[in-house]
Amino acid sequence: MARLHPLLFQIHWFLGLSAGLVLMLCGVTGALLTFEDEIVEALSPGIVTVAPRSAPRLTPDALLARLQAEAPGQRVALLTLSGEPERAARIRFAPEGGRGRGETVYVDPYDGRILGPGRGEAAFGTILRLHRWLLIPGDGNGFGRTLTGASLLALVYLALSGLYLRWPKRVGDWRVWLRPALSRRGRPLYWSLHAVVGTWVLAIYLVIALTGLWWSFGWYRDGAALLLTGRLPRGEAAEARRDGPGSGGSLDRAFAAFETATDGRYAVATLAPPRGPEPIRIRSVAPDAPHRQARDEWRIRPDGTVVSSDLYAARPLGEKLAGSMLALHEGRFFGWPGTLLFFLAALAMPLFGVTGLLLYLGRRRSRRRAAARAEPVPQRG
Repeated sequence: MARLHPLLFQIHWFLGLSAGLVLMLCGVTGALLTFEDEIVEALSPGIVTVAPRSAPRLTPDALLARLQAEAPGQRVALLTLSGEPERAARIRFAPEGGRGRGETVYVDPYDGRILGPGRGEAAFGTILRLHRWLLIPGDGNGFGRTLTGASLLALVYLALSGLYLRWPKRVGDWRVWLRPALSRRGRPLYWSLHAVVGTWVLAIYLVIALTGLWWSFGWYRDGAALLLTGRLPRGEAAEARRDGPGSGGSLDRAFAAFETATDGRYAVATLAPPRGPEPIRIRSVAPDAPHRQARDEWRIRPDGTVVSSDLYAARPLGEKLAGSMLALHEGRFFGWPGTLLFFLAALAMPLFGVTGLLLYLGRRRSRRRAAARAEPVPQRG
C-alpha cells in the first residue's frame, strides 16, 4: 500500500494536468446545455409558444400540406406535435445531400405558418459541438470525439483515485469528509477544497463520465447496451433510415389511432411521414413522464392498425436506463433535485482544474526551495 500511494498520486496529477482543460470545457458547456430548452423557450415567445385558439389544430397531413406550400422543395423528416394547445409544432427538414441534420423550425399548429427557429438554438448548437467534439473538424467522426472520450476515462480514474488518496485517518468523522477548511490559506486551502468538494461530487462525476462515454466509443456503447438490455443497440444508420423523409401517404389515420390509444394524453409526439406501407413509428412522452426521455414507442400502419406499443413504464430497469442515457447524463433521470445537483457539479469542474494546478505548482516551488537549501555552501580559501 505504501508503494501504491505514490504511483496513484503521480498518475492522478499527470491525468489531471493532461485532461484538465478538456474536462473544464466539457463541465462548463454541459452546465449551459442542461437548461437549453428552458432558455430557448424564454427567448422565443411567439415562436416556441403560440396563442391558443378556439379553432382546432391542423391534422398532421394538413400541417404537412401547408408546409409544402410555404417551403416548396423542402422535405419533412420529422414532425413533433405538442399535446398542449399553446405550444408550436416542431419540424425538422431533411438535410440537403442526405447527410447530417436538416434545419429545424417551429410551426403554428393552427394555420401551418412557419415561425422560424428558436432564438439561441444556433448558439446552443455550437456549444453542443464544443461539448462533444471540442469544435474539432469532423464532429462525431473526428478526433474531438476520441479526445473527449479519453478525458472521460481520465475522469473515472481521477474520481476513484482521488477518493483513495484523500482517505482520512479518522474515517468516522464526517467533518473530515464533508467540511472544507475555509480558514486555511495557500496550499492547505487548495487541498481542502479539492478533496472535500471532490467528495461531494464524486458519485455525480462517475455517472456523468460513465454515461458520457456512451457517445464517445462504439465499443463502450455496445457493451453497456448488452449489459443493460441483453442486446446490441440499433445502429444510427438504421435509425436515420427509419426517421428519414417519407415517400408519401397519410399520417392522419395512424395519428388518430395513437390519440385513441392514449386518450389524447401526451406531452409531445414525434412522427415521420410514412414510407409506403411500412408502419409509422410514433415516439411520445406522457404528461406525467418522469423525464423527457421517458418515451413510449408506437408502430401503427397508415390505415390506423396498431402493430405494437412499447411503453416506458412497462420496460425493465435496464432498458429504461439504456433508453434514458441523456437524462442520466444531465441528472434529469433523478428529477429536478438531480438536475440541479448535476448542473452545479458540472459548473464546479474548473475548481478542480485550478486547485489541482495550484497544488502542482506549489509542490514544484517547495522542491526547488528544498533542493536549494540542500546544496553545499562553497568554502572560501
